[in-house]
Amino acid sequence: MMDIALDRARPGERWVLRRRLADGSATDVIGWVIGTVPDPLLEIEGGAQIRVERGSVILAKRVPTARGGPDPRRTPAAELERAALPGWVALSEPLGEWTLRAAGGFTDRANSALAVGDPGLPISDAAARVVRYAAEHDIAPRAQVIIGSEVDADLTGLGWRPVSVPVEVLVTRLTTLLGDDLPDPCVVVGETLDQAWWRAFSRSRPNDTDPELLRMLLDGHPPRAYAAVLGRDGEHVAIARGHVSGPWFGITTVWTESTHRRAGLTAAMTRALGHWAARYGARNAYLKVAADDDGAHTAYAGLGFVRHHSYRHLDAPHQAEKVTKRVSRPARRS
Repeated sequence: MMDIALDRARPGERWVLRRRLADGSATDVIGWVIGTVPDPLLEIEGGAQIRVERGSVILAKRVPTARGGPDPRRTPAAELERAALPGWVALSEPLGEWTLRAAGGFTDRANSALAVGDPGLPISDAAARVVRYAAEHDIAPRAQVIIGSEVDADLTGLGWRPVSVPVEVLVTRLTTLLGDDLPDPCVVVGETLDQAWWRAFSRSRPNDTDPELLRMLLDGHPPRAYAAVLGRDGEHVAIARGHVSGPWFGITTVWTESTHRRAGLTAAMTRALGHWAARYGARNAYLKVAADDDGAHTAYAGLGFVRHHSYRHLDAPHQAEKVTKRVSRPARRS
């Protein structure tokens, strides 16, 4: 009977195997199936592999691909923003609970102070430090604030003004995103930023930013992974990037070649990266979408994403000298 259950297990599914130990006690092994012949081989959370002697198994059951947990909407907005920080940062410097960031002007998110919490200074002094840091890195003096937060009110009270469309942060449980499906075999996921993925990224967002800074954004702060769909010529026709920070899995740099859109590739890459993230202990997923990007909101709602909070970018007032950005307008999921 147990053999029948094990023989139904497919590679990539997450199973719990209860096995009898030599002293008569029992213990559970939970992991993703690599194979079942002759004995089941599981990859447990963190990447280690365990082979379980088939004859010792007294219970075998498939379980959800990711661990469960509380509703991600219960997480405070500030906590989620701090969790998301390592997923998209190049140069940075702490300012109390704030983080000053710079990346050669590539995306507002990577070139603004994450102004969340207490900067450890009077707000006017903290604002002045943001301006100085921006000048040191030749970027616009900019702050990312949670809409409706105390910091938002304090900075606008000092004359800081919105410079872009608000961004909405969407969340979902990873179990909701993944369901019972295995990753689509058309999606390749790896943890190496290879040249093919880099070429596709360059096509998706042409820019003249320092390549070293871009690599710091894309390749820094593991665990992170790169998803791709290959065309007939072997080049990538769709890409996405995933990052894990504690229980949170974030999705960025989603792009599909115009000739391959409306084929479900964004959903396929998002789910494939979600399967990767589950093996690093992620329980929830988040992504950031411009408030007026109706198409993206509709697509991600279909994957189970709901609104968590919104943020916006504020520019310092009375800039004596405007900094000219060296890149094209950032993509809307910044």
